[in-house]
Parts: sequence; C-alpha cells; structure tokens
Amino acid sequence: MVKILGFNGSPRRNGNTSKIMEAIFEGVRSQGATSKEIRLHDINMKGCMGCLSCRTEIGRCKQNDDLSPFLEEIKTADGIVMGCPIYMYRISGQMKLLVDRMYSLYANLPQGGYKSMVPAGKTYALVVSQGADNQELYQKSIRYLAGMTGSGLGMEEVGRIVHINSHDKPAEKNGEMLKNAFEIGQKMARNIPKNITVE
Repeated sequence: MVKILGFNGSPRRNGNTSKIMEAIFEGVRSQGATSKEIRLHDINMKGCMGCLSCRTEIGRCKQNDDLSPFLEEIKTADGIVMGCPIYMYRISGQMKLLVDRMYSLYANLPQGGYKSMVPAGKTYALVVSQGADNQELYQKSIRYLAGMTGSGLGMEEVGRIVHINSHDKPAEKNGEMLKNAFEIGQKMARNIPKNITVE
C-alpha cells in the first residue's frame, strides 16, 4: 500500500497550510493509500548540532528525539508532503529545524558531490502559504525548501501549491485550490510523478 508522509511546519493547527495539506491527504486516502501527518510544532525536536556523526554513520542522525523515527520513515514512505507558512520572508522555524536535520540523508561521495540516502522512485509535493499577494516575493525561500527536501534527495515533484494573500483569502474559502490539492494527493497515491503547479 502506498504511504505518504506529511511534514507540517505550521504552528497553527487549523491554519491555511494545515487546510491545504489536509486536502492533499484526503486525495491520498481517496485512492486507498495511507497518509501520516507530522506536526512539527507539536513534537519534541532539536536542531542540527553540526556534530557530523552522520558523515561516519551514513544516513543516520545521532540525535534521539521525536523527529528521529520520522527521518527514518522518509526512506520507506512512497512520497512526502512538505508544508509550511512563510514567516519573516523565510520558511517557518519549525520547518528549518527539519531541513537542517535532513542533512543526515545526504551522503558525501569521495570524488565530490553527494548521494541521497532516500531510495529512488519517490515523489513529493510542496505547500507554502504566505500573506503577501506577490507570487514572486518569496520564491528564493520556496526553491530552497523544495531543493533541500524533495528534489535534492532525488524525489520527483508531483505538485506545488503557493497560497498567496492568505490573510484576506483563507485557504478554506478557495475551493479551486483545495480541489487542486486533492488532485495532487490522488496523483501521489498513484505514485504518478506528473507535475501540477498552482499559484
């Protein structure tokens, strides 16, 4: 059975990021697949210590906290959903802690470069919510999130939703966007890496 793992970097349980991610999960479940959401704000996790133990014990973070088993689950899940709001022009602090810890999933190669410790053939989707109505304003942060978590680890992007003007136009009132999120979930469940982009 296809399993999709979702990392929610929003501290707001019923916020815009959460609403969009839930629509994706509904799409996943509609195809008979399973979804699991990790709310980063609600678990006990620490940031990367820069100890470099993951350079000797390749693929494993030395730390032992609530995040540890989920880092391992990334390797066995069929796909991941990364969702977070933009705060102060950047991804949320909760999401940044996760991104830093995902360094353990990159193995250095002797000749230079790196190898992903995540098996090939996986997909990912991205959800970002921002208050600004300028689609381009935070693209640097959005590209960073996609590159460090999904595409950087060799996953293929299935879809991306950038929810703009979230203060005036909350996600729960945007039926078309939630429909697109649902369809992204369906595609992830079928493990079909065909891109849908919504802005």
